[in-house]
Amino acid sequence: MSTRRILVKVVLVIASLVLASPARAGTTLPGANTDFPDDDLVMPFATTDFRSTFFSTTNIGEGIIRARWAFFDANGQKVDEVLRDIFGEGGTDIVDITSIADRTIDGNGNFVLGPSRSLAGRNGFVIVYGDGTPRLLGNFTVANLLTSSGFGVNASGFGTIGTVAAGQGIIGTTFNPATLQDNLLVIIGLNAPPSLNSLTNGSAASGTVFSARVILLGNDPNEAVIAETTVPVRGSALITNLRTLFPSQNLDGSASILVVAEGTGIIGYYGQAVGAFGAAQSLRAGVAF
Repeated sequence: MSTRRILVKVVLVIASLVLASPARAGTTLPGANTDFPDDDLVMPFATTDFRSTFFSTTNIGEGIIRARWAFFDANGQKVDEVLRDIFGEGGTDIVDITSIADRTIDGNGNFVLGPSRSLAGRNGFVIVYGDGTPRLLGNFTVANLLTSSGFGVNASGFGTIGTVAAGQGIIGTTFNPATLQDNLLVIIGLNAPPSLNSLTNGSAASGTVFSARVILLGNDPNEAVIAETTVPVRGSALITNLRTLFPSQNLDGSASILVVAEGTGIIGYYGQAVGAFGAAQSLRAGVAF
């Protein structure tokens, strides 16, 4: 596909998203839901290269919910699972990836924690399964302990509003990569609800599961493709950075990041930091090819 056709489609889709009416119950989005309560949540985690990750999940529904947290390595394998009770009407649960444990609420309203374990040394994602009603909100923070920076955004919701649509691209932006001390690009492939799962359904991948085509588009009058690469992903998630993707490219200006995985439903996140100051975004879906 030509550069001009890519850019035209990106512009048209973004315009349609801006002009669309706000999502509400009974309305689905062409991608993950990051703004409204939903049935299930997906969040990435990174614990390599001096990183750690923290999660926050809120139950806005009535009464206690027992949420099932399923943790997946980037290769798609489910590596752990915990059950955690969350009070209703705004009760919030905070989880550290290096200390996950079951949590119940006893008859006196006290938290009872099970044995904890750490997933340090892994990169991947967690799916927080609710009770089939749109009551969960969440967010995550990826911290770089070496640079004392961090970035994070809202969790991706699925079930009532959020969807995973194969054949659609996702798009975001980056500051001048030459000035960044840290950046992290996360692309997660998912099997769509109602069977929300890793692409390998919890098994470790034995080979390439999908290919991610990553395109950097210049934010300049020429709207040129700065760089492009296709990465074979041996699993259900690609967790990388721009310098790894484009080692010889002179990335000296801001850019749009466009990711396409033909035949695979994907979501994505991009975080960046200069010194201790960081920002992140969910890559927006709806770019058709």
